Amino acid sequence: MRFSHLLVFIFIAIGWALPWWQVWVIHVPFVILTRIHWRLNQRTCILTTWEVQLKGEELVEEHEEGWFVKEVFETIIGWRPSTLFTRRLMIIWMYGAMALSLGRLFHFFN
Repeated sequence: MRFSHLLVFIFIAIGWALPWWQVWVIHVPFVILTRIHWRLNQRTCILTTWEVQLKGEELVEEHEEGWFVKEVFETIIGWRPSTLFTRRLMIIWMYGAMALSLGRLFHFFN
């Protein structure tokens, strides 16, 4: 499941930079649906829910939206950001990346 999280994380972060317009068409709704999903699923990703169930554990507050991003930060730079910082960063990055995909689509088709 962590590999799935990593793939989703990478796709959301850099989907706009891939050279195919078909990817941008997928990227835009994927970002929107991901944000909606977190809101409707008590700020928890379905991948997290499945991972916790497979491990036989219980969901805890730390498994809420952004826990994987916190782990990535901690692994790469040795710092675990706060939940508030992580949420704000995710909103800015996700919608910014989505806007870049939209911009590339607009430029490609005009």
